[in-house]
Amino acid sequence: MRSYVKNLLVVIIPIIIILSVALRAETPLPSVDEILNRYIDVLGGREAIEKIETRVISGKVTTDLTSRKYSIYEVHYFEAYSKIPDMMYTITYTDAGNFERGYDGRIGWVKDRCGVEEKADSGKRRLDWLLNPQNALRIEEYYPSLTVKGTERVRGMEVYVLESPELHRPLFFEIKTGLLIGFGHNWEIHDYRDVGGVLFPHKIAMSRKGGSTVYEFERIDHNLPVEDSLFTIPE
Repeated sequence: MRSYVKNLLVVIIPIIIILSVALRAETPLPSVDEILNRYIDVLGGREAIEKIETRVISGKVTTDLTSRKYSIYEVHYFEAYSKIPDMMYTITYTDAGNFERGYDGRIGWVKDRCGVEEKADSGKRRLDWLLNPQNALRIEEYYPSLTVKGTERVRGMEVYVLESPELHRPLFFEIKTGLLIGFGHNWEIHDYRDVGGVLFPHKIAMSRKGGSTVYEFERIDHNLPVEDSLFTIPE
């Protein structure tokens, strides 16, 4: 009897696996609009997001490159100010001097102890987009021509994978929650919490060669007054 059951299981289990794979393959994937609209709804809805015009963040950034030949481990306090449509300013306080980065919608720049320098890529960085007050409504502005590649398993979660010719790293949206959980395999988005009726992540981790950089947001405020001059390149 035991031998019979064992032989039966040997036949049945592969059939079940094949059928489950076939059923999954036949399940139609949602469209890009369906995935993005669900993401917007889960965050709090389009109307609530459209009401956010500024976002002010303070927290700490930890750089852990201890596996490099010359190891680095630093924890610094930082502030980030963003304003629609696409203005951004961040300042990181260090013992060696402050590091500032800004974008006024036209000109990007950085400022450190060596002076001020224009940066063409400022304003289009992934972190700048993530901190933008209305980032969920502007995904296709930053990443046009998105397509749904399929599904994948990332960090133990089933995700929809969205790709773009302009996007070197795909976007991962968790199937269960609808939330964006990362870019590619080295940008991770964690710890969504309610901030005035809209969900926003409180931790962003970026793996790097030899370690990682982790941003942890301790305070987030929406619609505080922020002057446009903050984003303008210093003289």
